[in-house]
Amino acid sequence: MAETIPFKNLHSREYQGHKKKVHSVAWNCSGTKLASGSVDQTARIWQIEPHGHGKVKDVELKGHTDSVDQLCWDPKHAELIATASGDKTVRLWDARSGKCSQQVELSGENINITYKPDGTHIAVGNRDDELTILDVRKFKPIHKRKFNYEVVASPAKFTVIHKPI
Repeated sequence: MAETIPFKNLHSREYQGHKKKVHSVAWNCSGTKLASGSVDQTARIWQIEPHGHGKVKDVELKGHTDSVDQLCWDPKHAELIATASGDKTVRLWDARSGKCSQQVELSGENINITYKPDGTHIAVGNRDDELTILDVRKFKPIHKRKFNYEVVASPAKFTVIHKPI
């Protein structure tokens, strides 16, 4: 059974850094870092300390030329994060250095991204209802499929939602 945490025991904190609206947030697999992706064409990595009240350390991930619409952490490596952008690229980043280690350009504006639970593949959905599977080792597309439906990716499954054509 899932642990219940009373809201009265939780604390909130505001993190500032993005210049425009945030589209996506995600925790890394160890729960120590929170990432955010924004319309300002950047992603940020926030080092989260459970009871820290000092200055928050963040790393800015710069390189996309359009909004960072979604991001996801590698499920096995707490320092690797992938971003999907409207600039048609998917990028893999080292969260410690803020450097892009891999990049691939796909055929459309990317809006959904998720890792396979074993960390070997990434699924990317775009605005044209196309699903692309990337091999993480080679960072190359290995499968692409166009749908007549909207594809929504989640870590556990893919959901296909009927979309009028």
